[in-house]
Amino acid sequence: MTIKNPLVLLGGFLITSEAYSEIKKTFEKNFSRKVYIVEISRMDWLKTNSIAGWSNILNKVDYCVKNVLKESTTRKIDLIGHSSGGVMLRLYLSKDKFNGKNYNGCEFTSNLITIGSPHQARRATSLRKFVDEKFPGNFFKEVNYISIGGELTVNSSESSFLTKALAEKSYKSISGEKISTGDGLVPLSSSLLKGSQKIILPETSHSKIFGKNWYGINKRIIEWYRQINWN
Repeated sequence: MTIKNPLVLLGGFLITSEAYSEIKKTFEKNFSRKVYIVEISRMDWLKTNSIAGWSNILNKVDYCVKNVLKESTTRKIDLIGHSSGGVMLRLYLSKDKFNGKNYNGCEFTSNLITIGSPHQARRATSLRKFVDEKFPGNFFKEVNYISIGGELTVNSSESSFLTKALAEKSYKSISGEKISTGDGLVPLSSSLLKGSQKIILPETSHSKIFGKNWYGINKRIIEWYRQINWN
């Protein structure tokens, strides 16, 4: 029996770890995969408009990863990043110093899975823009990149009032264009990272507040997991 890598999950902006409990449970029950969720507070996220704020979260990722590697016999991990967490994990792979620290995540990461992450964007925060310009697409060839995006019909019964009210404005804010296809928050043109394996999930929302069928419910988790070409 092949021993599978443990997984480390970094959630999205202002989303705390309990939101990802279904992912952890489904991976462990259905696929015999251990999942470790990085504990990030809402206050941590509110500080991510600065380099110090990003460093704080990346340090917590690194602490979790190093502890997981101590217990793992595979000597490798797989990373999962939801929303902004996926962009941050692209930086975590870097061999370059960031705010005085080398993370070198590419040395011990087999697969990076990003879920509804705002990658390519015409309008982005300075640090998200830095990541996309410095490490575009599947930059580290030793890592297998998988990007997952949702395609939610804005005016369907699957979408929430928030999606109906804000989706098109959000898509335009991120992409610069009024795009009708995305997960209620992030357009597909942004969530599907260039050079990665791309997975599109129909009628899937960014999180619970954008629609009932979000990336983190059991049936969606199984759907995207089984489409991944794992390293």
